[in-house]
Amino acid sequence: MYTKPYKYISFTSVAALIVMMTAATILEKIKGTEYALEHFYHSPIFICLWGLAAICGLIYIFGRKMQKSPATMALHLSLVLILAGALTTHLCGKSGYIELAPGQELSSYLDDDGSPAGELPFSIKLNRFVIEHYEGSKAPSDFVSEVSVSRDGKSQEMTISMNNIGKVAGWRLYQADFDMASGSSTLALSHDPWGIGITYCGYLLLLVSMIGFFFQKNSGFKAALRRLGSTAALFLLIIPCTYAAEERSSSETAATLGTLRGRGPSEMGGVSRSETVEEEEPSAAAIVLSEDLAEELGDLYVYYGDRICPLQTLARQYSLKAYGKGHYGPYSAEQVLSGWLFWYDWWKDVPIKLKAKERGTRKEAEKHAIQLEVHNGKALKIFPLADSLGNVSWYSCDDDLPAGLEYEEWVFVRKSLDLLRTEVKEGDWEAAGELISKIRLYQQKRAGSVLPSDARFKAEKFYNGISRPSVPFMATITLGLIFFIIFGIRMAEEKQPSATVRKLLACYAALLLAYLTLAIGLRWYISGHGPFNGSYNIMMLMAWMACIAHLCLSKKMPLTGPLTLLLAGFTMLMASLASTNPKITPLMPVLQSPLLSIHVLSMMLSYTFFGLAALNGIMGLLMPKTASGKLKDISMVILYPAVFLLTFGTFLGAVWANISWGSYWAWDPKETWALITLMVYAMALHGNSLRFMQKPKVFHAYCIFAFLCVLITYFGVNLILGGMHSYA
Repeated sequence: MYTKPYKYISFTSVAALIVMMTAATILEKIKGTEYALEHFYHSPIFICLWGLAAICGLIYIFGRKMQKSPATMALHLSLVLILAGALTTHLCGKSGYIELAPGQELSSYLDDDGSPAGELPFSIKLNRFVIEHYEGSKAPSDFVSEVSVSRDGKSQEMTISMNNIGKVAGWRLYQADFDMASGSSTLALSHDPWGIGITYCGYLLLLVSMIGFFFQKNSGFKAALRRLGSTAALFLLIIPCTYAAEERSSSETAATLGTLRGRGPSEMGGVSRSETVEEEEPSAAAIVLSEDLAEELGDLYVYYGDRICPLQTLARQYSLKAYGKGHYGPYSAEQVLSGWLFWYDWWKDVPIKLKAKERGTRKEAEKHAIQLEVHNGKALKIFPLADSLGNVSWYSCDDDLPAGLEYEEWVFVRKSLDLLRTEVKEGDWEAAGELISKIRLYQQKRAGSVLPSDARFKAEKFYNGISRPSVPFMATITLGLIFFIIFGIRMAEEKQPSATVRKLLACYAALLLAYLTLAIGLRWYISGHGPFNGSYNIMMLMAWMACIAHLCLSKKMPLTGPLTLLLAGFTMLMASLASTNPKITPLMPVLQSPLLSIHVLSMMLSYTFFGLAALNGIMGLLMPKTASGKLKDISMVILYPAVFLLTFGTFLGAVWANISWGSYWAWDPKETWALITLMVYAMALHGNSLRFMQKPKVFHAYCIFAFLCVLITYFGVNLILGGMHSYA
C-alpha cells in the first residue's frame, strides 16, 4: 500500500496543531479564554486537523504492515481512541453549574454563560456548606457541601467536596465555588457517560501499550540499547515515605502578670554591626540578644503562613526578605528579630538588600514594613486563645481580643511583650528568659492539642539551617561543567573516562542525593504533604531525580554522569532563585489527592530526562560524526521513557481533573503546553518516518530546541501565561 501521502498529511497536521495551540495560549493571555476557545480549540479547523492527524496516521501505521510491532500499533490506536472520546464529549456531553442557597432546592441548571440550560432528572437541596480547616490553622483543608438529592420520590443525603464527587442518574456533581457570606454553594455538573467511557478505554490501552513497548523486540528503544552494547536499562525512583504526626500533650498552667518579674545578672552577647549587607564586616557594635536568649525567643510558637511553627522560622523568613540571607553578618535570624523587636531605632538604619529597580517602590516599603511589624508586635501571633467550641485562634498583642476574656489573661496577652521589652532594656536577662519561658508554657496550656510535636518542631529548626542549596548548587554546577568538558574530550578521542573518575562522581552524586533526600524529607515531614507543588519543591525534586538518574545510568553511559550533575546543579540554582523565601504552607484542598504525587513525579522525571537529552545534544553538536552518533543513541534511550512518562503524567492529570472538577481537559495553558511538549518530542521518536531525524547533528539540534517547550511549559506558563496550574 502506498502510504507516503498519509504520512505527510498526518505529520503536517500535527505540526499545524502545534502552531495553533502555541498561538492560542498567547492570544488567550491577550484576549481571554473565550476568544481562544472560539477561534482555536473549538473551531472546525482545529477539530478537523485532529481528525486528519488521527485517521491518516492510523492508515499509515497499518499500511506499513507493522503486525510484528503490536505494542506500537496499539499505542497509536489508543491515541485515536482518546481523540474519539474527546470528540464524543464535545458533541454529546453536557455541563453547567447550579447555585444553591442554604435550604434551597432546585431541579434546573445553568450553562457556563449563566443562561438556563435545562432540567435535571432530580432535584437537589443544600443543607449546609462548611469550610474545613487544618487543625490549629485558618487555612482551608476542604470545601464541603452537604446536600439532599430527590429522585422518583426517594431522597438521599450526599456529601460533595474537593476530590469527592457526587453521582446521580448519570450526572456528576463537583464542588466548584462558594459564598461564605451567604453560606451558598456552587456545584459544577457534567453528563458524559459515552465520552468518558471511550476516553478511559483509550487511557487504559495507552498504558498497556506503553508498558508492552519496552518488551517489544524490534522497538527503537531496544535497537538503541543494542547499539550501545547494553541489553537493559533500569530507571528507578525512590519515593520518600510520609511520616505520621504526633500529638503534643498539654503543659503547666500560665502564671498571672504579677508573678512574671524576676531579677538576676547576665551578660549580653551582641558585638558588632555591618554597614552594608554585602560586606558583612562589622564596624560598630550591633544591639542584639545573646545567642542563647535569642534561641529561647526562637523556640516560641508562632502562627505564620497559616500554620503553627517555631518563631525561628518567621525570623529566618523575614531576615531573608530584608537582607537576602537567613542571618545578618555573624548574627542569627533570631538575633536579627530581637534587634527589630527591642532596638528598632538602631536596626532601622541598617541597609536592607535592594535591587536598583526596587528603590523607592512598594518592594522597598514592604521590607521596611516587616521590621516595624515585628517591633510593634503585629507580626508575632504568639498568643493562642480558644473559643467556646474549643477552636484555637492566634493573636498578637496588638490584635482585637475576643470578648469575655478574663482580665488577668487579657493583661498577659496585651502586656507581655511590653514587659519583655522593659526587662531587656534594663539588662535583666534572667527575668527576660523567665518571661519567654512563661509565654511558651502559656502556649502549651492554651494550644497543646494543636501544637506540632516536639519531633516536628525540632525537625523544622534543623531544616531551617539546610534548606537553601546555595553551596551544593555551586559545587555541583562547577563539577558538572569541568567533567562535561573532560568527558567530551575523551569521547572525541574515542576513549572512555577512567573508572576512578566515574566512581568519584558517583560518590559525589550519592552525597548530593543524601543531602537532597534529607532536605526534601524534612520539608515533607514538617508540612505533612509531599513536595509536589511550588517552584522550590519541584526544582529540588527534579535535582533529586537527576541524582537518581546519575546512579542508574552513568555506569553504562558515562557521559550522563556530568550531564546529571549539571542538571541537578541548575535545578538547585532555580530552586534557590524560585523564591528568596520558600515558605512551608498547607496544601490547597484541590491538591489533596493521591494522584498528585504520581502525576508530579511522572512529569518531573520526564523533564529531568529531557534536560539530559538537551545537554547531551549540546555535546553531540560539538563531537565528530562517530561520537555524535553514539550520543544520539544515548539520547534515544533517554527519550523513550521520557516521552512515555510525560504521556502517562499528562493523561493521569486528565483523570485527576475529571475526578476533581468534572472535566478531564480544559485547554488550560499548562495542559496545552504539556501536550505541545509531548507532540514535539514524539516527532524525535519517528526517525524511521522522518528521515532527517536519522542525522545525528540534526537530531541533537532538535532535542535542544525541543527543551524550550519544557521551559515554557514550566516557567513560561507559571510566570507569564498563568492559568489554573500557575501554582505548580
